[in-house]
Amino acid sequence: MTSSFASAKQNFRQRDDIHVIAALTAVFAWGIGPIFNKTMSVDASAIVFYRILVGAPLMFAMAMMTGGHVSLALMKRTALPGILFALSMITGFASVMMTSIANATLITTLQPVLVLLIAPKMFGEKLRPRQLLYSACALVGVLLVVLAAASTSGAHLSGDLLSVANVCIWTGYFVLSKKRRLAGVHSWSYLAAVFMWSAIVVLPYGMIFSSDLGNMTDGDWGRIVAMAIGPGIVGHGLMTWAQSHVDVTLASLLGLLSPVISTGLAWIILDQNLTMWQSVGAAVVLVSLAYLVQEQRTPAEASLGHEV
Repeated sequence: MTSSFASAKQNFRQRDDIHVIAALTAVFAWGIGPIFNKTMSVDASAIVFYRILVGAPLMFAMAMMTGGHVSLALMKRTALPGILFALSMITGFASVMMTSIANATLITTLQPVLVLLIAPKMFGEKLRPRQLLYSACALVGVLLVVLAAASTSGAHLSGDLLSVANVCIWTGYFVLSKKRRLAGVHSWSYLAAVFMWSAIVVLPYGMIFSSDLGNMTDGDWGRIVAMAIGPGIVGHGLMTWAQSHVDVTLASLLGLLSPVISTGLAWIILDQNLTMWQSVGAAVVLVSLAYLVQEQRTPAEASLGHEV
């Protein structure tokens, strides 16, 4: 009976749709994160400080609970991804605080475009002319969203530029994580090591630049814990696990759901509205990237079953 249970568990994990569902669940968890961030009463430096302070032990605990471990060799392999993850957190959290959630999250939809340019060389994934066309259209849409932002929407150029920096840094982390997972690194062990490296960068950064470390309210602590569990354990955990089974371009394209969730929640909870031209730009982005998903779908699905 034990062998039957183990066999069923293995078959469950090898089902292609399970990996896609895991990636989608991760994206949904990430989409909620900016709302927690925007509603906190402390500065961005304090947010990333406590986010890592709470998140790193949780990731280490998850690694131990799932049979993983953190070795010196793993720490060496995760040094660059860990530093990139820390820099992405710093720029990403700051961008959400400094501009509108619509701008901060819609700018991150450029990640699939960047991945499409990197994937052919790193993973041998083929790039077709239509993908370049749709990527260019998505870029135009993002520019329209940024340039058409009303002064009352909470959008600011400095925050927009930080969001651009974040998406570039995050893309580097994303593709490096794919490479490490394809090499057989245990997903939770990988995340534990990444968070340990991030702590080395983020904790000193927070202590130097934050003036709010002692001003956390009960509500702020609740949001930090929610971010550590939702976007942290659920989001990063499921996406890292799925990355060894799903094409990097497909995983990246699935992330397009995240800004839709964030922008919708910002409209409902924070009363952040889009201007007419921003709505047009957002539609251009989402339609262009939907076509990218369709363009990628057939080859991506064909390759899902060949990854280990």
